[in-house]
Amino acid sequence: MKISTLVLAATILVPTATLFPRSPQHDVPAEVESARTALKGAYNDLQHAGGEWGGHRANAMNHIQEALRELNEAEKWAKEHHDVK
Repeated sequence: MKISTLVLAATILVPTATLFPRSPQHDVPAEVESARTALKGAYNDLQHAGGEWGGHRANAMNHIQEALRELNEAEKWAKEHHDVK
């Protein structure tokens, strides 16, 4: 078989991104949900760790809350831009 025939066959069989655009996800990706769960678990662990740790425990908890807010904003943005339904 000629190489030009193989190239033509591959071009026909392999769809291009412009012909078949990626459809939006219907749910938040599992990795995002896993991260959210891990952050909540870490917050809970720190909450029950006791001691002040020189204010660093409270700072870490604040950073976790900020990370959770960022995930919520990311999900909101994705829904508004049709990346997630």
